Amino acid sequence: MLRRLEKRILVDLPSQEARQAMIYHWLPPVSKSQALELHTELEYSVLSQETEGYSGSDIKLVCREAAMRPVRKIFSVLESHQ
Repeated sequence: MLRRLEKRILVDLPSQEARQAMIYHWLPPVSKSQALELHTELEYSVLSQETEGYSGSDIKLVCREAAMRPVRKIFSVLESHQ
């Protein structure tokens, strides 16, 4: 939304606590989707330190990519067995 506004609004980069909350939101320790329950063991404090300088949008993209890695790996294994 902010990218479409005519006026420029300065939005500071998120603090470490905010980055950690965003990562926790996008990569929760337990994710339930219909009959599937996924458990992750992530060190959120380490990830929040490693993402210093990232915007909220950057963090969302990194988390989305991280969530897709296991899916791509599964599809790769399935395709190799055909």
